[in-house]
Amino acid sequence: LKRCFAYCSIFPKDYQLDDIELVYLWMANGLVQSSNENQELEDVGFRYFKELCSRCFFQDFSEYYGNVKCKMHDLIHDLALSITQNECSMFLDSTQQIAKSVRHVSFPHPESLPKDVPKSLQNLESMRTICFLNERRERIRSEMFIKTCCSKFQYLRVLDLTRSSFEELPASIGNFKHLKYLSLWMNFNIKRLPNSICKLQSLQTLILYRCWNLRELPKDIRYMINLRFLWITTPQMYFPTGGIGCLNSLRFLFITECSHLEYLFEDMQGLKNLRKLAVLDCESLISLPQSIKCITTLDTLCIDGCENLELRMEEGEETQFSLQRLELRRLPKILDFPEWLIRGSTNSLKVLEVEQCNSLRELPNCLQNMASHPEIRIIDCPKLNNNPLQKAEEAGSSTSLS
Repeated sequence: LKRCFAYCSIFPKDYQLDDIELVYLWMANGLVQSSNENQELEDVGFRYFKELCSRCFFQDFSEYYGNVKCKMHDLIHDLALSITQNECSMFLDSTQQIAKSVRHVSFPHPESLPKDVPKSLQNLESMRTICFLNERRERIRSEMFIKTCCSKFQYLRVLDLTRSSFEELPASIGNFKHLKYLSLWMNFNIKRLPNSICKLQSLQTLILYRCWNLRELPKDIRYMINLRFLWITTPQMYFPTGGIGCLNSLRFLFITECSHLEYLFEDMQGLKNLRKLAVLDCESLISLPQSIKCITTLDTLCIDGCENLELRMEEGEETQFSLQRLELRRLPKILDFPEWLIRGSTNSLKVLEVEQCNSLRELPNCLQNMASHPEIRIIDCPKLNNNPLQKAEEAGSSTSLS
């Protein structure tokens, strides 16, 4: 726990932290351990995060789709810096001297860097983390910087290239045998990923959020067998079978702002360990595949801003997942609540949120019989008959309607 806390010192004061990304950064650096082989490392990591929260190390909390954003208090940040033992450093300008013991480096203002990796960093062969934070939101264009990283830092675990603007990653990215975390968050220019990226057999986290010009995912993505967290934006109209559906180590899948996406992949049953699926702002999405019913481990489903999605499902195979959290927002095509989503969740559902589903007429009667007595929040659904909601409240559920 102490090392996880110290790792947070690579972020500047008042920087907004994201719980899921923080947990996967810790995991990438081997800071999350479990003595119980049946316990998920993610659960251990989130427990660490909650413990740090309970000790008031974080503040200014906000929630989104079941995840948490927060900040670290200035004095707490100073405390984290004091216990890093010169392993973590923020690189502020090219004249800065870096201790040889440093293993984790962040660049709060990478736009001010020279085109290549500064000489004072190139000798740090034990480098484990390179993290572009880029608070000023200026673009890093240097491909030379990335090529040098690939050649110099063979033991890198984390490469976060947030807000970069180069069009290609070098093929040598596939040489990072130990890389576990790769982020291209908000690179608006990148058009393709080299297929060599699929050689990253240790990779656990791949973030391609708002890479709007990324034409398609690598064709051999199915070989990224240890991928646990995938966050993608792409202009593709559909995801082919034999791709994402083969990633049976995947725990978290976020599909966001895919404006042309009409269909998800049909082989979702291959996601044998998926716990959370978020489909957000995919306005062309028409339907979900029947195979989604077969993801037995799914406990959180968030669907928001998919204006052409009806959420109808053919009768047939029973839903096999037991949700703990279901969020449906801005889905104007929904007339009747998709009861198949909660049919197997009467004993597990803890939170149901429905917001701005303007055509929704009624909630399912099964809500009033749920043994789990979920917290139900209904917001801005003007056509809704709330009779089942009233009965659910009488049965013991916490409900709110606005």
